[in-house]
Amino acid sequence: MLVWLYTTNLTDSRRPFTLRDLAFFIPSALYLVFRLFLFSHSVEWKASFDDTYRTIAGPVIFVTETGWNLLFLGLSIFHYRKYRSWLDQNYSDTEKVKFDWLRNFLYVFAAVTLIGAAFDFVNSFLFNLSYIQYFYFELVLAFATYGLAVAGYLRSRSIKVSFSQAKEEVSLDRRQLLSAGELERQKAKVEKIITDQKPHLEPSLTLADLSRIAGVNTTVLSHIINQGFGQNFNDFINSRRIDEVKKRLTNGDDATLTAMAFDCGFNSKATFNRAFRKLTGQSPTEYQDNVSSLTSQ
Repeated sequence: MLVWLYTTNLTDSRRPFTLRDLAFFIPSALYLVFRLFLFSHSVEWKASFDDTYRTIAGPVIFVTETGWNLLFLGLSIFHYRKYRSWLDQNYSDTEKVKFDWLRNFLYVFAAVTLIGAAFDFVNSFLFNLSYIQYFYFELVLAFATYGLAVAGYLRSRSIKVSFSQAKEEVSLDRRQLLSAGELERQKAKVEKIITDQKPHLEPSLTLADLSRIAGVNTTVLSHIINQGFGQNFNDFINSRRIDEVKKRLTNGDDATLTAMAFDCGFNSKATFNRAFRKLTGQSPTEYQDNVSSLTSQ
């Protein structure tokens, strides 16, 4: 549950902590009270309780604890996937806010949770595991936890992102948001803005920035880009940046590929290489070699 709260707050810096969030701590609080209740009794009483209720308490705790943990891990992964999709629709440069390390953390932690559930299942339904047998899982858990904590600390930044405000205010079916004729008109308008003003050369360009230039709200602009150009915002802007790089290569620009990438709006070499291969099927170097061989003939 804490992982889910962390994920939602990391991806939305303006998300407040509410009473509903506090209510999610109730099952954990009840479990803690149960454990403290057992701890407060004598060794003899605990042994008697264990003999009487172990076959009931063990499976019940296993099912509720495992189900609770997997539910919130699933919600965390679902939220992160929606967040990444939203980034592609709203940001031209997602490198600093996509939180790859968080994705790795969620998947590794989910795997560790499933391994722990397998150990608990054996202990609750098949046979009792010894401390030594459980130790192997605790070792995996410790390494995974500390490794991911270090990765998160080294790669995280204090970046304010407001994913909750991007929960798209769509009250109409997007397919009917604009008529076919109006869609073509708005598409031509956006194309003219790209050609004349070249806003894509601004590395930090967002959907909101382009919507202000185009004079339409973000919902309409997103619809124009998705339906009119068949791309999400991130791919749309990066494809225009790549077109700029291609023009410079064709014109014999002697700048390095990295310099061209930065001049054309990319913020990092890795993002440029990844976007270039995704949108052209070639690496920048391969494309440059092909252009050189054609011009030399």
